[in-house]
Amino acid sequence: MIRYTQTRMKIHHAGIIRTNKQLRMQRKFTYFIGALICSFLFICTTNITAQVRLPKLISDGMVLQRDVDLQIWGWAAPYETVQLDFMGNLLQTNADDSGQWSFTLPPTQAGGPYKMRIIASTEVEINNILIGDVWVFSGQSNMELPMRRVSWIYPDEVKNSDFPEIRQFMVPQTYNFNEKLSDFNSGKWVAANPGTIMNFSAVAWFYAHELYQRYNVPQGLIVNALGGSPAEAWLSESALRQFPAHYDEMQRFKSQSLIDSITQIDNDNNRIWHAELNRKDIGVHNRKGHWSNPKTNVKKWQSMPVPQMWQNTELEHVNGSIWFR
Repeated sequence: MIRYTQTRMKIHHAGIIRTNKQLRMQRKFTYFIGALICSFLFICTTNITAQVRLPKLISDGMVLQRDVDLQIWGWAAPYETVQLDFMGNLLQTNADDSGQWSFTLPPTQAGGPYKMRIIASTEVEINNILIGDVWVFSGQSNMELPMRRVSWIYPDEVKNSDFPEIRQFMVPQTYNFNEKLSDFNSGKWVAANPGTIMNFSAVAWFYAHELYQRYNVPQGLIVNALGGSPAEAWLSESALRQFPAHYDEMQRFKSQSLIDSITQIDNDNNRIWHAELNRKDIGVHNRKGHWSNPKTNVKKWQSMPVPQMWQNTELEHVNGSIWFR
């Protein structure tokens, strides 16, 4: 565990504590979440509704890919006539027997902002649409790492992050082991500025910022990453059949009682671990005061350049609480 207080980097380790054994169970639980999140990006059937409904990705502030055919989809009443009004073109189609409909728009050059209307028995208007380059950022924690975790290294980047044509859509980390889902349960397009940049993926931000400055084309970032997820977790259920051990593990997690049991065990172990950490941490129980106190005397603390790898330092084999000041 690392506890951060102030930016002056002095370190002191508070002694050895037990390992996070409960994480073994947690890793099993998170194993296939990535696959379920990834599958949300594809269209599948949905419950019938009489109201025009759009997926979370197709919403105010969205960025659409330039120079390719574009698919716009959603749901209405079965067989209902649906119209799409965009950039002076009015298209029409009918929903199928499940209420699903889609339009294919021709390739369009970068630009915006534009407005789109979806018209049926009800009408939905989508505003502030940009057309540019859209990227999917997927993977583990290195892709998920938000700007707030590196903001102290790049304060000027945060301060000068007002780029309304760089926008991020953060895919929610939810799961369903029993069925494919037709939409996310939350999510929206967010433009970059000092008030929002802290929640942007750092990799996605620096990548998009470089491209925008070079080409002056709107950038859409779909961040779909889950820390600790292995490669097998991003495979579909059908693809996973080639790997029997992983496929069998996925089938086990279709049991809600198993999920509930693991969740309870993980929560209990997490609570116990943090309680033991605080009980053994001399930085918490130091007789001269809590080490987070700005008045704490750190003259005898050692210095450490950051960022750097802990390998080949005296902290390499420390399993406990490390205090930075």
